[in-house]
Amino acid sequence: DIFGDIFGGAAGGQQRRGPQQVYRGNDLSYGMEITLEEAANGKETQIRIPSWESCGTCSGSGAKPGTKAQTCPMCHGQGSVHQRHGFFSIQQTCPQCRGTGQFIPKPCPTCRGAGRMSKDRKLTVKIPAGVDEGDRIRLSNEGEPGANGGPPGDLYVVIQIRTHAVFKRDHNDLHCEMPVSFATAALGGEIEIPTLDGHAKIKVPTETQ
Repeated sequence: DIFGDIFGGAAGGQQRRGPQQVYRGNDLSYGMEITLEEAANGKETQIRIPSWESCGTCSGSGAKPGTKAQTCPMCHGQGSVHQRHGFFSIQQTCPQCRGTGQFIPKPCPTCRGAGRMSKDRKLTVKIPAGVDEGDRIRLSNEGEPGANGGPPGDLYVVIQIRTHAVFKRDHNDLHCEMPVSFATAALGGEIEIPTLDGHAKIKVPTETQ
């Protein structure tokens, strides 16, 4: 669909595709907290997410193996019905098929006709060096599965950086406060400061405020 082509699936939701009423799976969001050191150097880690997967017994159709869904007799596959009240005609979602246009006479015994099942998954996430607060890492096709054979959504890992005890981050720069003696501030000198990789030395100019 056009939203997936332009926004890379960020629109999410269930997108209808044509008369077969195929729906795209929902996008998922996962918040991951990392340290400042991990944000600077990058890392590879595994996450466990609760998600939905297509039923292996019915391959996501919701129908018992050897059977298939049939056209809804109430709405004749339209997914909606009309009710007339005097001069007015009201269109509403079909109560029998709930808008799908089909009903399953013999549901799958494993998923009970849902076509999908809840299951925890392990995924490997590669965090690139230099990520910032709020950055999103997209894992294509790792969201919820689609309905009626539709494509799955995407999973977005949202980065959250843990507060550091020494440094404050400003985009690619780091700020820290270091105490110096009155003599060093007045006469100048050299002090040792911490860095993400160890320590460094800097010169303090004379008459530093």
